[in-house]
Amino acid sequence: MVYFSYHRPSIRHSAGLGGPFVLRPCGVPELPDIEIYIEALSERVVGQPVAGVRLSSPFLVRSVEPPLATIVGKRVVGLRRLGKRIVFELDQELFLVLHLMISGRLHYLERGAAIPRKRGLCAFDFSAATLLLTEASSKRRASLHLVRGEAALGELDPGGMDVLGCSLEQFRRALLRENHTLKRTMTDPRLLSGIGNAYSDEILHHAQLSPVKWTTRLKDDEIERLFHSTRQVLERWTERLRAERGSDFPTRVTAFRSEMAVHGKYNQPCPACSTKVQRIVRGRSEVNYCPQCQTGGKLLADRALSKLLRGDWPKTLEQLDERKDGMRTNAQLPPTTGAGGRASSRKPKPPSADARSADAPASITRSTKRRRPLLLFAHGAGASSGSDWMVGWSERLREVGDVVTFDYPYMKAGRRRPDGRTKLLAAHLAALQDAQIGHDGPVVLIGKSMGSRMGCHLALEHPVDALVCLGYPLVSAGKSRALRDQVLVDTTAPILFVQGTRDRLCPLDTLETVRAKMRCPNQLHIVDAGDHSLRATKTWLKQNGKTQDDVDELALEAVAAFVTKHVC
Repeated sequence: MVYFSYHRPSIRHSAGLGGPFVLRPCGVPELPDIEIYIEALSERVVGQPVAGVRLSSPFLVRSVEPPLATIVGKRVVGLRRLGKRIVFELDQELFLVLHLMISGRLHYLERGAAIPRKRGLCAFDFSAATLLLTEASSKRRASLHLVRGEAALGELDPGGMDVLGCSLEQFRRALLRENHTLKRTMTDPRLLSGIGNAYSDEILHHAQLSPVKWTTRLKDDEIERLFHSTRQVLERWTERLRAERGSDFPTRVTAFRSEMAVHGKYNQPCPACSTKVQRIVRGRSEVNYCPQCQTGGKLLADRALSKLLRGDWPKTLEQLDERKDGMRTNAQLPPTTGAGGRASSRKPKPPSADARSADAPASITRSTKRRRPLLLFAHGAGASSGSDWMVGWSERLREVGDVVTFDYPYMKAGRRRPDGRTKLLAAHLAALQDAQIGHDGPVVLIGKSMGSRMGCHLALEHPVDALVCLGYPLVSAGKSRALRDQVLVDTTAPILFVQGTRDRLCPLDTLETVRAKMRCPNQLHIVDAGDHSLRATKTWLKQNGKTQDDVDELALEAVAAFVTKHVC
């Protein structure tokens, strides 16, 4: 049986089973870390039946059939690695597939250990101990799938080549399958298995190759060098982590280690040549490299600064040192003096473009403009993302941000009846996580009717910047006519309601009562004579000399103003 636990005390120690219980959000576990996890788990749980499962966050489970409760009583017969995923092989061809993502971690604790209130996701109870899954990030990216049969398991395999078990020729074919930079190819799970941001930095440094070199431009000797470096780095780190663990369960799983050569070592000396390690910032992650060892002394363009500096971006280490020396010299200049030799309090007037010296460093103007917000747009219960209404509103919302739509599983399967809330929220979260790949701007959840309600529930577990409800179904359409207000009271993200005066699922007087109890900033845009889909009556449109496009445009202006106020 699966138990849901929402309020559990935090754990301070583990009674000697797994060492001190410490939560460390320190990067995605990659091949060496996963291998050590599998070895430690094999020693402890293989041959043991699962006595129980306690689930703290329903967002963790991304599969529906078979249900998670199926594993209770089943024996663990083996473990294996699937890319960066840990696979538990159970009786009756059941496979429990765990993806730790960035900050998911496993802890082997005393039997019945409580799930931490904020960071605990799930606990698997065995006869002698409990395996606890935590996630330090509030974004809840870790995932758990339960599938039956090898065929279903294969659908979760990204398909990357096992770099520790392939030949040089197989490695070459995987490397040259697509033309990308080396950094992107090394971390692409469809091409190579188990390598992420940390160990790709180490591998490329060991191979003395630039992270931005295109794969199709690699010479044969460079491919061979990269092949051997990949195996050597991963095998060496696996052995190092194995020795560090000893007979204990691994507790220090991190992507940042003092023994690493370049990863996480920005501005520190390279162990091979003592040149300061440089970086390329990409969103929330960065690429670390040694200019002397990997790029022949050339500085790679950093997206965070090179677009601002443009032609003044230093191309070499020497130019970078000269720029720093120039900045220090300018900082030591005496203040300007006014009449009589007194120091002037007036700010110096910036020189014109004609008067500026060609050798003087250009001033940097930092833009305060944020990236366009991501608008994840969820459909209602009765129509898919491809309906005319959804397509029309998607086009309008592109004036506000980057719009991403998706379909809930029941709609994809062609069923009319919506799935339960747990499955809907799992699909909503998966769509959000997919949309956030490569997008580091603010996030706004927008929904039509049921989609807006699911967005509000999702915001309770997964922090977002704002919510927009286009026809929120405050009153249930069923016989109970239950009020769906508790999620609104609990939500902390700013909410905009766009509601019609003829919407039977959201009487405006009832909504006003709920809004008075809400803790979060909230606004209401009223669509006169509008129904649940915000469509005004033909009579009202004719009497007021307006069209439906005019009504929708006013609603769009309200959405744009709300997003600008709370997000941009």
